[in-house]
Amino acid sequence: MEVATAVMAATEKKIRAEEMMLKRWHQLSALDQLAPQVTFDLVLFYPINGGDQSPPAHRETVLKTSLSRLLTSFYPLAGRLRKEGPPPHGTASVECTDEGIPFTVARADIELESVLQDDRYIKHYDQLIPRDSSQLDYGEPLLHLQLTHFSCASSALGICFSHQVGDGSSWAVLLKAWSASAHLGVVGPQLTPRFTAASIFPPVNPPPRGIVRPSHPRLHPRRFLIGARALERLRSERTVRARRPTRFEAAAGAVWRCARRAREGMTNLCLLANLRPRLSPPVGPDVVGNMWVVTMAATTEEGIGEALSGIDGEYARRVIAGEVRVEEHEEGGSSLVFSGVAGYGFYEADFGWGRPRRLGLVNHNTGEQVVFVGTASGEGVEVWVWLEEEVMVRFERDPEIVGLVSHVDHHHSCL
Repeated sequence: MEVATAVMAATEKKIRAEEMMLKRWHQLSALDQLAPQVTFDLVLFYPINGGDQSPPAHRETVLKTSLSRLLTSFYPLAGRLRKEGPPPHGTASVECTDEGIPFTVARADIELESVLQDDRYIKHYDQLIPRDSSQLDYGEPLLHLQLTHFSCASSALGICFSHQVGDGSSWAVLLKAWSASAHLGVVGPQLTPRFTAASIFPPVNPPPRGIVRPSHPRLHPRRFLIGARALERLRSERTVRARRPTRFEAAAGAVWRCARRAREGMTNLCLLANLRPRLSPPVGPDVVGNMWVVTMAATTEEGIGEALSGIDGEYARRVIAGEVRVEEHEEGGSSLVFSGVAGYGFYEADFGWGRPRRLGLVNHNTGEQVVFVGTASGEGVEVWVWLEEEVMVRFERDPEIVGLVSHVDHHHSCL
């Protein structure tokens, strides 16, 4: 009896040790393993509102306090990425060390309105985020924050997220929960994240070959706004065999045509597709992790729609297994990457002083790309484009782009 009791105690001790080990480590999924080891960089611009008379330091206190509460639910973000994790996989994992998140406070000797009214400042948005490179090494924090106060008492919140542990949908969940924590002092159960991506796409060892993004040291950023009326007109004009393209298909097709003419030839059109609604059964946005895959598309609205319709869980598993390759994975591939975060609600991030007036994206020369973002009003679409400078000059003068947006020149892009 004593021997049996000792064996049971030893077994329970082993189980508790294993449970502690599981809590200490967050296992990356196979799609996390495929993701580039870079950051997703976002800037949210908050003007000073008439009803918000609190000093700038108050915003800093609210953000820090609410984020501290939030990290009990988003605990992996306070950890560090390690090259090797525990058995059975032993591949890159997040060690939940509770080391925290760096938070920088900066000041800019300029009014926010001056920055927002002149798109020449877009190339300086990298000064509003706390990192000067998107490359993220092992052992570094997975989330970096910077609050910049302008001379008019308005603010900009710069956020750098590790792409290794999440995608745009993941960070939208974080922002929604963070703003709820700032408003209510709690994180509601409907905003509690689920770090279960590895149970859907288990990690593999050796890891699948990840995406390589070629460096482009001369990328030039531009922001364009396609209004709701122009977008609807474009959809009607591009209807084929009674099938009306979606907003994304229509906008992506137009941008592609202009980019192809500007580049005077192009190899690939790569699409990043969100898997969550395409799985069987679908999963919600509360599943945190990389839940996207890359696919190639023909350069028409029909081709884009057909490529997206072929995305599902089985396609993702073929990508993980190396059975599907796209040239975007190859270093030096001449591709233009299209992605969309229009439905993620970044403009809903209200921490108590109103919603952001504008958002900004930063691309640290990690490849030519196009990102479609929802607008503050919910109408139309913002299009963020990064091309080499001489290509961008031709792109923004293309008659099709000029006809789609309200105004384009070298100083003000669709404001």
